[in-house]
Amino acid sequence: MISLEEIGAGEAIRTLDPNLGNPLIRRRFSSRQVTPSSRKRLSMGAGSGTISSVEFRRKPRPAAPLGNPANDQRRGPGYPGEQMATTSKKRLTNQFLERMTPPKTGRLEVGDDLCPGLILRVSDQGAKSFSVIYRVLGEGGQTESGRHLAGKQHRITLGRWPVVSLADARERARAILGKAGAGADPRAELASSVRERRANTFSAVLERHIRQDAARTISSWPNVERVLRLHVVPHLGDTPIADIRRSDVHEIIDNIVASGRIGTAREVRKQMSRIFNWAADRELIANNPLSGMKRNDLARNTEAGRALSDIEIRSIWMAADDLRYPFGSLYQTLMLTGQRRAEWAFCKRSEIDADNRWLDLGKERFKSRREHIVPMSAPLWALFERLPVWTGANDYFVFSSRHGRVPVAGFSQGKRALDDLAQEYLRKELGKPEAILQHYRIHDFRVTCETRLAHLGFNQEVRDAVLGHAKPGLQKTYNKHDYLEEKRRALQAYAEHVLTVVVRGSQGRLSTAA
Repeated sequence: MISLEEIGAGEAIRTLDPNLGNPLIRRRFSSRQVTPSSRKRLSMGAGSGTISSVEFRRKPRPAAPLGNPANDQRRGPGYPGEQMATTSKKRLTNQFLERMTPPKTGRLEVGDDLCPGLILRVSDQGAKSFSVIYRVLGEGGQTESGRHLAGKQHRITLGRWPVVSLADARERARAILGKAGAGADPRAELASSVRERRANTFSAVLERHIRQDAARTISSWPNVERVLRLHVVPHLGDTPIADIRRSDVHEIIDNIVASGRIGTAREVRKQMSRIFNWAADRELIANNPLSGMKRNDLARNTEAGRALSDIEIRSIWMAADDLRYPFGSLYQTLMLTGQRRAEWAFCKRSEIDADNRWLDLGKERFKSRREHIVPMSAPLWALFERLPVWTGANDYFVFSSRHGRVPVAGFSQGKRALDDLAQEYLRKELGKPEAILQHYRIHDFRVTCETRLAHLGFNQEVRDAVLGHAKPGLQKTYNKHDYLEEKRRALQAYAEHVLTVVVRGSQGRLSTAA
């Protein structure tokens, strides 16, 4: 017997020469490639010149580089990017995705030729979603020679098309396959991302926003917070902020608009956009989903407002009398002072100085972040003495439907009730059952106040001081006068004027109120 080592052949291939009819040995590798462990042997008949048997083991094929989907595909089962058994395999295109018809039953899977491992699933309902299948190199252990083996097959869902585009799906699939080929399981990173997303729900981000920014920078934040907790948190509170889409916010705003609260809807959009910008700046989300959001139904009325006529003042005042506390008293307070609704609606008992008879609005409560004092006229003080006094607390909201614990709420309903009653008083006053109360806003109480103060002879500086307007230009720098006494005289005169109009029931407008 002669071994291959003795004849200097490292690997033998048995072939047949048709001319000689004898098996021949063709040498392909040098003897340096033969090792004792290979156990390659050749048995030959002594002196016969014929080969009786050829036994050898094939040397393992060198491993292809990792991370290349084309190489991974050539390597066969058990490697990152291995194709699952799918109904078909095709180079996916956007046109193909748009025109693809769903199966009659069950679901269809199509593998992507351009990105092996990327799978398109199509349900019988027509829903199309992307996923990627992979095996992690090293999960299957090692061979004796130290080669890492891929483990069991995993699948990660990438999302629905067209929310996830084909290009994005390929990019994410390649990233996942690359990590799997490097021995890392993308699911661990995905789980960490999911935990982070769940931690950053809208409610959690809102709390951070309040604590770190909003409570310090938004003067009317208590009102804003109440609106968000009432209209947004019940719907999106548990949703990761990164998952909130523009359509989600549109749906919330649609419901608010349908109830007739345009101002509330406008405020929700404004504050949601502010929160998203804040979150994007801290890299909690990639960008603000409301950027460029269009809502023509939320456009502000460019009309500057109007001053109410005598008969309108009387009708609204009498309607507020019928509404009683808390809305009736609140509306009468606004009519006597010309202040913004929030400044009285969220007033606490501690803000009223009984000795000096004024409302002291601190910087944190006033719109322009400065202190504002509102003197209380004799008619207004008499009204306040009739308001409920809530006991059992050191402080309470003056206008409240819950025993002073929370401020009055439901302004839209309150305004509708006021308008319905005022309409009836207007018709009785005019003796015309078909008379219609002209549309007005609560803000028009301020317009009426300034217009009538001008009619009563008070100059612009005093009127601005009463309404809380900032001083213009250099006045802000050099004029430090607080106009406190002037405001007291103006508000006393105006309150007496309003009550005179109510008592005498004069019809028609003042010439300056047109």
